[in-house]
Amino acid sequence: MLRGMQPAVFIQGRKVTLGPVDPADAEQYSVWVNDPRVRVYLNRPFPQTVDEERQRVEGLIGAADAVGFSIRLREDGRLIGRSAIRGIHAVNHSGVFTIFLGDPATWSGGLGTEATALTTAYALDVLNLHRLELEVFAFNERAVRAYERLGFVREGIRREAKFHDGAFHDAILMAIVARDWQAGLRDRVRAYADTPAEGWAEASSPK
Repeated sequence: MLRGMQPAVFIQGRKVTLGPVDPADAEQYSVWVNDPRVRVYLNRPFPQTVDEERQRVEGLIGAADAVGFSIRLREDGRLIGRSAIRGIHAVNHSGVFTIFLGDPATWSGGLGTEATALTTAYALDVLNLHRLELEVFAFNERAVRAYERLGFVREGIRREAKFHDGAFHDAILMAIVARDWQAGLRDRVRAYADTPAEGWAEASSPK
């Protein structure tokens, strides 16, 4: 991004915005994913280089089966993380949600919940997915509570799937499907957005 330019905003929330991912942010992402406070919630047990992060970001740009978003603070445009919908399946109309906020100082105040809500609304109302799923480690109780508030339902457990701090921990599978979304969940989640109704025009036809 050129100096003095404002970052592009694709979806605007109350506190955060979602915009296109940028390979130029790879250096900042690499700092975060190597931070022990952050990487414990990711499945990345080995050091990550800037080039590896750049490749990860570039893999989201123009991908046929994935969409990535930079997460920024609305007030000043500061980058704080990344969300994505991966593994998009054209026949099953399904995808996998991922997110991380890099600065632990941003882990309170509902910023992650809002970014999750905006990405979820995009997945179901714009991409027309029938199912959006995610996986979260059981010890990440803050994230589990946030997902449940947004309507993600626990569907199963991968037992002892994550080794952390000398022990194995379960991974929880959660998902939202179209009938949940159409039964009133849409309004609850989209309330986090500060986007005009026409911004969700792709959702006008039922699934």
